[in-house]
Amino acid sequence: MKAWKKAIALMTLGILAALPDAQAASLPADVHSETLILEGEGEQIEGVLYRPEDDSKTYPTVIICHGFTGNYHYLTGRIAQELAKNGYAAYAFNFRNPDTRSMLNTSPLTEAKTLNIVIDQIKKLSWADSNALYLLGESQGGFVSAYVAAQRTGEQDDIRSLILYYPAFVLQDDARARNPRYQEEGYTYAETETVGGNQISGMYSRDALSFDIYDVISAYQHDVLIIHGTADTVVPLSYSERALDVYPHAELKIIQNAGHGFYGGGEFKTAVEESIEFLNAHRKKD
Repeated sequence: MKAWKKAIALMTLGILAALPDAQAASLPADVHSETLILEGEGEQIEGVLYRPEDDSKTYPTVIICHGFTGNYHYLTGRIAQELAKNGYAAYAFNFRNPDTRSMLNTSPLTEAKTLNIVIDQIKKLSWADSNALYLLGESQGGFVSAYVAAQRTGEQDDIRSLILYYPAFVLQDDARARNPRYQEEGYTYAETETVGGNQISGMYSRDALSFDIYDVISAYQHDVLIIHGTADTVVPLSYSERALDVYPHAELKIIQNAGHGFYGGGEFKTAVEESIEFLNAHRKKD
């Protein structure tokens, strides 16, 4: 009966399933993990949750967004584990079905819609401190996190701070290069385009070019930490340097010789340590 009542409560909150996490074997005993599937506006969103074991408390909560073609099995899930070891609830999710690497129904704005659903659902959960809610995004997930955090500034204003790993602010320039005549009246985007060996739809470029990301993010009034490597050839460091000038309250941590994707032991450790230090400082402020 208790299990049945819990299932009804989860369905009411928009949670389809809370299942054991297959990657949890190496975690400390005091860290809880589960696969958490959210639902909203017809979407089913799969992710993995890590948090301290005691479910009678609330925890500062970090929602983590992966990059272009990624999923939570790679970098973002590892980040979530490290945050949970340090007293945070961390949810890393997939923007799309990881079984098909198709990007044909995806754009920065569809991902922004998905992230807004995740934020609204996570805020309702008993262990999430809705007054200590943070976003962490890597690459395109950083672009989307920056966009959503700024859009939620104002009446909601619920993203207390923001962490961006090599945010893909370059993607609008890339879309312009693929569509040099996009500003001409009557311009039609190609049905499909190819980016990094992956097919995307014309919707991706159309949505990407419908606003200026630097104009949008200037509205975000809370603190931002940007971490970027000097050897990044996918998103040059200059894009984060420009963001540093645009944000009212931002700092840029540069990792020497790090490329795009902090997968290596040293750069991953440095990025996570910087992130935890930043979050801890904001927990004290909040």
